[in-house]
Amino acid sequence: MHLRKLLALAGAGLATGVVGVAPAGAVGSHRSIIVDASSRAGDIRSLQGVSGTPLPGDASHPDYTAGQNALGVDIVRTHDVDCKGTGDLDGAGVNRVFPDWTKDPNDPASYNFAPTDRAVLSIVHSGAQVEYSLGRSDLRCAGIDANNAPAPAPDLYAAVAKHVAMHFNDGWANGYHLHIRYWEFWNEPDLIPFWTGTPQELYALYAATSRALKSLHPWMQIGGPALATDNDLTGYRDSLLAYIRAHHLPLDFWNIHHYTDFLNDPMDFPRIAQENRQLLDQYGFHRVPIQLTEWNYALVDQPSAAQRAAFAASSLVYMQDAPIDRAFFYRYNADGGFGLAAQDGTLSKTGEAYEAVGTLSHTERLKTAGGDQNGLAVEAGRTERGNGEVRVLVSNYEIPPQDRDMPFPPIPLINGNLFTVPGTATFTLLTRRGVTYADNSGYDLTVKNIHGGQSGLVIKRYRVDDAHDLSLVDSTTTRSSTVHLSADLPAPAVELVVIKRTHGPTGRADRARRHHRRHH
Repeated sequence: MHLRKLLALAGAGLATGVVGVAPAGAVGSHRSIIVDASSRAGDIRSLQGVSGTPLPGDASHPDYTAGQNALGVDIVRTHDVDCKGTGDLDGAGVNRVFPDWTKDPNDPASYNFAPTDRAVLSIVHSGAQVEYSLGRSDLRCAGIDANNAPAPAPDLYAAVAKHVAMHFNDGWANGYHLHIRYWEFWNEPDLIPFWTGTPQELYALYAATSRALKSLHPWMQIGGPALATDNDLTGYRDSLLAYIRAHHLPLDFWNIHHYTDFLNDPMDFPRIAQENRQLLDQYGFHRVPIQLTEWNYALVDQPSAAQRAAFAASSLVYMQDAPIDRAFFYRYNADGGFGLAAQDGTLSKTGEAYEAVGTLSHTERLKTAGGDQNGLAVEAGRTERGNGEVRVLVSNYEIPPQDRDMPFPPIPLINGNLFTVPGTATFTLLTRRGVTYADNSGYDLTVKNIHGGQSGLVIKRYRVDDAHDLSLVDSTTTRSSTVHLSADLPAPAVELVVIKRTHGPTGRADRARRHHRRHH
């Protein structure tokens, strides 16, 4: 049963006593963590986006709606929907929206909307927002090594993009009125598998497409492209920003991708985001938000399932204070532990950690002390103003020893931190931080100033580690405005502590949020 259902059931009638108590550890080796339940520190932003629609354009996997709802997914990117290019305007996928560029873009008969309709509508029906990606899919799963043929003439491509937006937002061609706001221009043009044109061709394509989409509705946002190399060696980062500024083009958001190869440090994402924030500011785009439209553990390394889970949870906590407006985990469905769920929809441990973090989304953020930026991440929220549930997330992750050592084994670097993947691109690595670990074998948690605690509290602990799948490990009761817990939590592991009054509020705010997500 998903954790959100367990929390809902707990609100109806809470059991007391002790269930499967985890052994307490020596406090001296534990991290002292303090949460002040009376001290609000803003709101916890949702960063629960994913790549991977609830339904594909074909029948290649079951409906993931229930699973994504359980994880709190509230925005979905339409990139790599399936192995047939569903959602792509052009390219090599058989489900591409505009199959023949000799056809008239003004004629509805020129379009193949049915597979993409199925995928997009599944996002809308789930209650999540849509980020429509105009770029090309990775079709290696269909035996196609590259999907990078040069795009057609900019004005023709822009006309097709405009009609696709009209189909989903204005009812054109038996379409819909979905109010899709976010439109991402291209996927990873700085990688050879997705783009082989010149920078000037990409600039012209962006100019025509962004202007065409913005001419439809001022509330529609166009941005991107989704860049992966963290440099301007191909001319698609700094040089593109200079072009956009010089030609006064729309840029409503800036998209980046990052996988943590050779560092596997959850602080990579805030660091990359801060670099891009400085870059945007340098070119005068001070108010342009940053979207992290693909993120995950390293693509090359194969960590344990629990290691992936703790990495994801710690990363999400650290992103909360980073200049990242929206984040999209890549990807929702992938076997081998890389995704939040397997192809059959079964959650991975990473998915369970993602769900645990998601239970804090849109709650009032509480002040905490004791967490760090080395992997032991702490986040606390309250579900209703003043007297709701208090939820405390502790994620304990350690960077693998081989990724803490200098230099970077076993890859050769050029000009500092550049490394090349032949046939793909040259990437820039962040410098290593020299992380060390201390007092992180568990936690010594104090939650103070809990409103109404003297009337009775139930404290439940849920855990993800090698032996637990976001399962309940402990349930206790107390009558106090202060809760103190001490438990072993060796890395890698994630723990969610839920503190609820036995005679507390009815959860109106939570129900209102769920209603809002379903209808908006």
